[in-house]
Amino acid sequence: MTHEDLIALIAKETGLPVERLLPQATLETLDISSIDLVSMLFELEDQYGIEVQPEELTPDMTLQQLFDRIGVTSSQ
Repeated sequence: MTHEDLIALIAKETGLPVERLLPQATLETLDISSIDLVSMLFELEDQYGIEVQPEELTPDMTLQQLFDRIGVTSSQ
């Protein structure tokens, strides 16, 4: 899984435009609903076998911290 894969997954599950999904953005500033977060976590597990518990995600977590937690690599 790459950085771009995860960005695409987040955009798909939340309806947010890709250009808003910057590494320094927090889950809170992106205003991602808990339902969208859980849906995203299910998709991560189904597609990539990556398990993240919803309680691991805090409002002040940045997308970069989420990428690091999941072990996402940048394709750059």
